Amino acid sequence: MIIGGRSIARMVPPTQSGPITRLVGTLDIDGKGTDHPLDQCDPFILLDQAVIPKSDLPPFGAHPHRGHSVVTVLLQGKMKSWDSFGAGGSEGTVIKGPASYWVDAGSGVFHDETTIVDDPADPLQHINLFQLWVGVKEEDRLKPAALQYDIDLPVRELWDEANDSVVGSARYFVGGGGKIQTPHPITVAQVTQHPGKTLQFPIESTHGGFIVHMEGCASYGKEAKEPTTLKNAVHVLADTSNEMENYITVSTSNAADGSDTKYLVCVGEKIQEPWCKKLVANGAIIAKTEDEARDIASNVEKYAKSGLEGGSFSPFGTAK
Repeated sequence: MIIGGRSIARMVPPTQSGPITRLVGTLDIDGKGTDHPLDQCDPFILLDQAVIPKSDLPPFGAHPHRGHSVVTVLLQGKMKSWDSFGAGGSEGTVIKGPASYWVDAGSGVFHDETTIVDDPADPLQHINLFQLWVGVKEEDRLKPAALQYDIDLPVRELWDEANDSVVGSARYFVGGGGKIQTPHPITVAQVTQHPGKTLQFPIESTHGGFIVHMEGCASYGKEAKEPTTLKNAVHVLADTSNEMENYITVSTSNAADGSDTKYLVCVGEKIQEPWCKKLVANGAIIAKTEDEARDIASNVEKYAKSGLEGGSFSPFGTAK
């Protein structure tokens, strides 16, 4: 069998940082944060995974975001989200997984999110999530902040066209006809693929990103030699100039217990613009230069949890 489509440039193992597993991320301009071998993957600048068994975590409180988009992929459990521009009122909004919520930080917003676990002894109530930071163009960094939720995620059957059979399904947290509207094309999908099957999952040839192996056993890409079993291993897509390579081939192994393989596909249109990150007040500022990032960060400390009028700290205003 000839396997075509996109190639995988490299596989990157996860980095444990306390209760958080970091899959993509970098130190900020002052060397703060968690060092990781995969510092970015255009258009993505950070990805964390966590399983949280208790309520009222993380203990950050209201913290700033600026100059990027943040999507929380809530696989299981309940969380409360609050933002300074007033979404959900003063008490915030409670969502239950599977669900996604997307924050366009724009020119600046204060944000908080905490877990809700009524019975810590029940593992089905534990929060299981990914949080993905998405880079945006400079014009989008100057817009007002906005928030979106999707609790009715589309689920699509996935077919092996050659054999005319269903090989699994994809739940779309972003893209796939869901409610989340993004500044540029982004797809975030959890794929469940049956054992002993081969799938061609569609990915635009110009898009960048990666696949996170969640469970099971699978080979990713047209040149895969060894199947992957390592949980949270990140498979980075290689660039291609061939517009016909608009999919990734995934082949799953037959499991003794007949269990499926699961993986998270994160792909999107590349930004291809410079950015710098400055950590401040348990949050992050993304700007086009170090000087701008430091200047904005110094202003963040001046604003209270309620933010400025309209809910944005926006030190440099918003786009006209």
